Amino acid sequence: MSMSSLFGIGSSALAAFQRALNTTAHNIANANTEGYSRQQVEFVSRPPQYSGFGYLGTGVDTVGVRRIYDGFVENQVRGYTASSAELQTFHRFATQVDDVLADPDAGMSSALQRFFGAMQDLANDPASTAARQVVISEGQALADRFHALGGWLQGVGDQVNTAIQGSVDEINRLTTAIADLNHKIVLADGVADEQPPNDLLDQRDTLIRQLAEKVSVTTVTQDDGSINVMVGTGQALVVGNTVTRLTTYRAEGVQAPLKVGLEAGANGLVPISEQLSGGELGGLLGFRERMLDPAVNDLGRIALAVGQFVNEQHQRGMDLSGSLGEAFFTVGDPQWDAYPGTGSALSVAWDDVGQLTGAEYKLQFDGSNWSLNRTDTGQSVAMSGSGTAADPFIVDGMRIVVDPAAAAGDTFLLQPVRNGAMDLQLRITDPALIAAASPVLASASTANTGSASVTPGEVTDISNAAFQGNPGALTPPVLIRFTSATTYEIYDNTNPASPTLLETVTGYDPAAGDEVFPSPGGLDYGYRVRISGAAAAGDEFSVAYNTGGTGDNRNALSLAGLFDARLLGNGTESVNQAYQRMVGEAGSTTRQVEMAGVAQDRMLERSIAEREAIAGVNLDEEAANLVRYQQAYQAAAQVIAAADEMFQTLLNATRG
Repeated sequence: MSMSSLFGIGSSALAAFQRALNTTAHNIANANTEGYSRQQVEFVSRPPQYSGFGYLGTGVDTVGVRRIYDGFVENQVRGYTASSAELQTFHRFATQVDDVLADPDAGMSSALQRFFGAMQDLANDPASTAARQVVISEGQALADRFHALGGWLQGVGDQVNTAIQGSVDEINRLTTAIADLNHKIVLADGVADEQPPNDLLDQRDTLIRQLAEKVSVTTVTQDDGSINVMVGTGQALVVGNTVTRLTTYRAEGVQAPLKVGLEAGANGLVPISEQLSGGELGGLLGFRERMLDPAVNDLGRIALAVGQFVNEQHQRGMDLSGSLGEAFFTVGDPQWDAYPGTGSALSVAWDDVGQLTGAEYKLQFDGSNWSLNRTDTGQSVAMSGSGTAADPFIVDGMRIVVDPAAAAGDTFLLQPVRNGAMDLQLRITDPALIAAASPVLASASTANTGSASVTPGEVTDISNAAFQGNPGALTPPVLIRFTSATTYEIYDNTNPASPTLLETVTGYDPAAGDEVFPSPGGLDYGYRVRISGAAAAGDEFSVAYNTGGTGDNRNALSLAGLFDARLLGNGTESVNQAYQRMVGEAGSTTRQVEMAGVAQDRMLERSIAEREAIAGVNLDEEAANLVRYQQAYQAAAQVIAAADEMFQTLLNATRG
């Protein structure tokens, strides 16, 4: 081997180990840099040189600096980062809602109990002015509580909207930075003959992980070293150094929420809220869809049910002046909104609030037929009727009249109960107007000789003509006269001296009794009375207006009974049960999200630990490398020194 070869080998080793020392020092310097992947110099021996007795080595080259990196593990970290951030965000907001709904002071349970308890106290003393005043006070407190809780939920919705806007702004900042790094990486690849710019790659990976904290993304690496970033179902946010920005916009509907779309230039806005998941943005959208909106609608449904059912029952009663009861509360109308481009209108009214589901609906016209679908599930909902004023659509507690001039494509969003809690208002403020008594009173003649009895009477339809004639009177008053133990006659008793026969009823069974109205012949005066027991021929029972019934508590009892009456959900749950179910669902959802979040956090911790085991800087290992490369560098220097000494010896020999 020539001395020049020895010099070359030593020089190549010095240069290689200097690079290795520099790389090791770089690793140590960045041991605490977020997202840094340790680097390693790649050595390769130089091509050997042939001599007469074989091939001799010519030294070492460094072919590059390799980033210790595992793409599969990195994708795992991104995925678990997105899932963990989503669940943490969901849980943070869900805990607030769960705590408030279940709180005895902030929730509705105590206010409902106090209001209906005040009705029960009034039933115990229907003539008491103090008891009546308590009912008024508790009615106002109930409406105020609905307003406070509904307003608080609206405030949470505003917080969600603000957070969504903040997430979108941060996503746009991160995607712009990723696109900028793409540009730098492509340039660096070109300048360095496709040698990877490791530090820039680490910076880009760090930005993508930060992006995953905001929304779940997928990536595709291109041949030029740039990386494309997609969101949702493949919508591109970054392609090379080009960015498609996200934006927010107001959706249709009452208290229109913020939604997210892609800025598509000349093509306008592409809505993608339904395709987004993961990260803070996915958690916000998921919380609003799965918990906040259902809570707002359930609260509105309960408020509407309380207002409507109390109104209906109160209007069946009679106040202290002997007048029929008025509506106790004011309730709002069903809410709806038209989609952009819709030129027609709707008329929506309540039909039976007991049928309300708390869902929201999309009503659409295709030019021939109207269709209704739930917005949460997309499920089609059948409607009866034809949608005209004479024959409205009847569906889930609503009556819908559509515009006959509607055009194909006209679309509406129905949010019937959305503002129910905020719209509830106390209407009656005068204690004397509380209708604690029933306006109808049935009684038995004192001259009866049989043992039959009659119930006092219960109003079923206050709009019946019997109550709409002369104020303070039934039209007509009724006389029931038995002509035998099994037969009775029903008379119009407007003129007691000469009653008018209306119907004869046969087949009365003393053991089973009989509901007098509706009668077999179709007489129906909007109330029920029941006769039971053995009647004698000549026994009489009369039904008249309850004049002077200030001590009557029948309607107050019926009002108090609404608390536990199964009036909602097609007769499956009471107002109290509906609220308790609402609280239970909020608690269950919160707990499920919490448990899922804990699991995802553990998976994220494991994936990060795996990434650190592969790509993280181990200072002990780097210190050992530093010593090893330093010794190798010193040895390479000795090779050069030996070559120099040999050269000097040869020179000295030739001088002699």
